[in-house]
Amino acid sequence: NIEKVYEAILDLLGTSALEGLEIIDSLVKTSKVKGDICEFGVAQGKTSKLIAYLIKDMKKKLYLFDSFQGLPRPSKEDTLINDIFSLGNIQAYEGKMCHPKHKVLKEISKVKFSKKKLIINEGFFNQENLHKYSLPNYVSFAYIDFDFYQPILDALKSLENKLTLKSIVIIDDYGHFSSGVKKAVDLWLKGKKKTFKVTKYKTTESSFIKLLKNA
Repeated sequence: NIEKVYEAILDLLGTSALEGLEIIDSLVKTSKVKGDICEFGVAQGKTSKLIAYLIKDMKKKLYLFDSFQGLPRPSKEDTLINDIFSLGNIQAYEGKMCHPKHKVLKEISKVKFSKKKLIINEGFFNQENLHKYSLPNYVSFAYIDFDFYQPILDALKSLENKLTLKSIVIIDDYGHFSSGVKKAVDLWLKGKKKTFKVTKYKTTESSFIKLLKNA
């Protein structure tokens, strides 16, 4: 239903229309690729709702990862590029962008997504807590919006052996907000240039990177 997809794009918060369209395009292109869907950093659940609507009639499951306590403490790799809330320094962002789990569930319920296909992982994402999370065996599409260096690097590492051929990963805020996003992605991509086709997007409203696994 094009009208409902259009409404979901207009309803996005913190995700531009261009990025929303790329998410849609990626989900369509990976619809027959082996694996489930992951979203790392769900905020208020607007992007989760869009993804859920697009895959509701597929067998794919949706795995969500969020602390539901806002942003974690930034690391030394994170420096402020864009002070989006005018807080003055990167440390002040700890705990910001906090949205309760019930708010996310309410958003997803609007598209009547099957609860049997929804797996919510609660807590700060890091290697130490990895054993607590439920991750799919294979991943066809992942959207990462963790904002800071360490959780993004940890998310990419957790996906490394799960991404299937022709799978796609989109990472938000590449070169925007915190310098840690670009640092984490660039570090993880070292030695993988032949494995992924890399596309970077930079507009007045968007700054993200898309990785297509082609080997």
